[in-house]
Amino acid sequence: MLRGLLACALFAAAHIAADAQDASRPLSSPTRPGAASSQHSNIPLSKPTAPSASGASGAKASSKPANTGAKKKSSASRTVVSLGGLNHIDLVPFAKTMGYSATWQNDGKQLTLKKGGTRIEITGESREFLLNGTRVFAGSAFRIYRRSLWVSRIDADTLLAPIMDPRRGRSTVIPLKVIAIDAGHGGIDKGKINERLKIYEKDMVLDTAKRLKTLLEKRGYKVVMTRTSDKKVELGDRPEIAAKAGADLFISIHYNSVASRPQSVSGAEVYRFTPRHQVPMRREKSQPSDALWNPGDAHGFWSSVAGIKIQQALLSSLKVSDRGFKHDKLAVLRLAKCPAVLVEAGFLSHNAEARKIATPAYRQQIAEAIAKGVDAYAAAVAAARK
Repeated sequence: MLRGLLACALFAAAHIAADAQDASRPLSSPTRPGAASSQHSNIPLSKPTAPSASGASGAKASSKPANTGAKKKSSASRTVVSLGGLNHIDLVPFAKTMGYSATWQNDGKQLTLKKGGTRIEITGESREFLLNGTRVFAGSAFRIYRRSLWVSRIDADTLLAPIMDPRRGRSTVIPLKVIAIDAGHGGIDKGKINERLKIYEKDMVLDTAKRLKTLLEKRGYKVVMTRTSDKKVELGDRPEIAAKAGADLFISIHYNSVASRPQSVSGAEVYRFTPRHQVPMRREKSQPSDALWNPGDAHGFWSSVAGIKIQQALLSSLKVSDRGFKHDKLAVLRLAKCPAVLVEAGFLSHNAEARKIATPAYRQQIAEAIAKGVDAYAAAVAAARK
């Protein structure tokens, strides 16, 4: 209970950079486990290791860098520049290696990438971009430098490449056979509460998780639940249950809430783990712990694939507001030993949406939407294995 209160306090105090794109939109507080405990829980953080080397990608830098504080790498990797302490690569040649065309707008401040039916719209100095109209939040802002847009090497590898073409660059792909479903909260941890309607998050997510389990089992998957009754399960135990079952995908289910202007905020959002060396969306400044390696870092590529597929499925199936595909250093995602996402399927603080969530029919729709996203993820995995 105290951990949940601390998480909400920290989140409410944070000025989230990603949602600063729309200052009029109230920010949601994390009903997800571990928003604070990712750094302050009794679950030990992994020991720091040296950053991995960033490989070069894209065309040669054709001009001397302007005096922007950027540091150019040695001649062996001229296409990589250091911006804000992170290695960046030129987005245009990177996109071309993925088979995308690039078109500039707004005097070189915006870039549209196209390939087949996929359209990506990126604005310089922003973390938010659009993938076929769906909001996606990178770990770092796209930087305007040398008359081009530059993307952090981390985002290129763990976010853009997975959503642009998951078949590229991954020789080893684990088939999807076992899925872990995590119903958030439970027991004394009630999660978010709509006091007016007497709706508890812990009850809504457990029912949704059970419905999803039935749907996935009908598809032939083995499914493990982190809880099947109204009991509290420690944060560290949830990903461990998945690991012991040999899970190939971990899905944590939650419902959201905001304190400010609650009747103006509704919709769905999905989270992946914030990669190493990047800052989670609930705060602006980096901390020493951001440099630590965690189990979730090993699965960033496929977590991004799963996350965007589920977010797109929720939006298309439920016709709700798009809160975006986001990232945070949440405990259940940080400790997951397989691709992992956390789903916030709606807002209990929004009375109209809460009334819908309280109905079995709508929770069934949510479960079916998540299952649809799993289908799309499974198809991507299968295609990458060919």
